[in-house]
Amino acid sequence: MKKINKSEPTFFRKFIQKTKPANWDKINEIRLVLRKYILESEQNMQCAYCEATLLPDCSKSHIDHFKPRHFFRELTFVYNNLLVSCNSSDHCASHKDSKGKSREIFDNIINPVLEDPATFFEYHTNGKLVSVNEKAKFTEEIFNLNHPGLRHRRNNIAWAVIGYRDSMELSEVIEEIHEFESFIRYIW
Repeated sequence: MKKINKSEPTFFRKFIQKTKPANWDKINEIRLVLRKYILESEQNMQCAYCEATLLPDCSKSHIDHFKPRHFFRELTFVYNNLLVSCNSSDHCASHKDSKGKSREIFDNIINPVLEDPATFFEYHTNGKLVSVNEKAKFTEEIFNLNHPGLRHRRNNIAWAVIGYRDSMELSEVIEEIHEFESFIRYIW
């Protein structure tokens, strides 16, 4: 999980002002463009939570309401509440939504728009994400960021990063691997 700097696009603001949608389903005509904008402009084509590579026009991702609509209806069209997540049912947004059974839970997890997750997590070369405090531990559990599949992928990347150290710059390694950027930076 990494810090995400949001910048509301004019097309989204104008669409919301013009159409005044009653619910989220009413934005279908701009949904794909919005997902593409968030991925390309803000998330470096990575899931907001696990940092796996995503494609904007793919069924493997969706726009996630960090604070879910069923608890926070007033945030449905608040741009800073919108992130793009992978569609894994084992981790990330789907896992969060299955575990988040009350409004209060969302005040106790790291919001990557408001906080820098790098200050809450460390990593091992075996791919394990290590929480440095209770808020981080709770976040790791809610998003299942130590799912075995994620740990395995990060472990493989750790060895690639170590192998690239003598021949590439950090920015080149990030571009080459193009996922798990926070992990790569930490291992580097």
